[in-house]
Amino acid sequence: MILGKNNSSLKKNERSFLAKIFSIQEVGILIPAFLLILLFYFINPAFLSIANVLSVIKTLAFFGIIAVGETLTLLSGDFDISVGSVAGLGAVLSGILMLKTSCLGFLNTPYEWIGVIGCIIITMAICSIVGFINGYLVVDLKLPAFVATIGTMWAVRGFVMVVTGGKTVYPLPQSFLDIGNSQIPIAKIGDTIVGISMPFILFIILIIVFEILLRNSIFGRSIYATGSNKEVAKLSGINTRRVRYINYVILAMLAALSGVLVAAYMNQGHPVIGEGWEMLVIAGCSIGGVALGGGYGSMIGTLIGIFIMNIVNNGLVIVGLNSFLQQTAQGVIILIAVYIDILRRNQKIRA
Repeated sequence: MILGKNNSSLKKNERSFLAKIFSIQEVGILIPAFLLILLFYFINPAFLSIANVLSVIKTLAFFGIIAVGETLTLLSGDFDISVGSVAGLGAVLSGILMLKTSCLGFLNTPYEWIGVIGCIIITMAICSIVGFINGYLVVDLKLPAFVATIGTMWAVRGFVMVVTGGKTVYPLPQSFLDIGNSQIPIAKIGDTIVGISMPFILFIILIIVFEILLRNSIFGRSIYATGSNKEVAKLSGINTRRVRYINYVILAMLAALSGVLVAAYMNQGHPVIGEGWEMLVIAGCSIGGVALGGGYGSMIGTLIGIFIMNIVNNGLVIVGLNSFLQQTAQGVIILIAVYIDILRRNQKIRA
């Protein structure tokens, strides 16, 4: 009898342990990710080739860096759909600064990289103004975030087209191009050495840093509190206005950084960089469990969500699906992500 009771207790403990594991939101998100990987692999084994996996990782980084900032904004109860245009602004503005200032006077010298980094920092600082404007429109003027940020999206995109005349910005300094194409070698395919790109490493660093800040800092707890209930957060002594402004500014700076890295990778500052990114980024965050209404989510979830979006995009290309059908599939994924968020919020309200 004692042995029977012990076995029953062990089984209950095992079930309890498994239930706890699967109740972790990020674990639940990983399951469809693995299923998608298996699906595309069975359709075309080339999906899991080293070259393709590294390609997915490299592309993921550009969206992911923006998603880090978008996660902060979503957690505080706001959102921003101007990020794609800000990425385009960052791409062309950094190139123009480097060409017009000769990398702050360091062009074609051993210290050219100093000028390149200086131009990138100036670009991010200028683009942060867009984030400040978004904050003013949404937080102080109390315009709906959708209306305000769609306005800045078109305004910034128009500004980019006026400044460039719709033409690409090139040639760009070699030190700048090295940033977008540098990698840590991990394999050799034929005569080509492949590796993990530096933008992806930067993305992972940002995920880790901001995850720690969200979980272990006053600022992080203030973001969650602001997104959960702004009025209660104010009564608790939290400066919700400052929190929301900071999030918008950080997001604009990260969007600009992403655009800069894409320009370095493409060897040119193309004015259409970032077009259509905003919804993919928001969808990735939502799939990763970040509540569109604020107050719930994590950077790890965002990492998985962005990973899933890139798996789908790349997988559809690998299986040879028509490009128009690819857009249809992306639209369906966005609708599913929004529906899941609605279910999640209703469940939270009932709880």
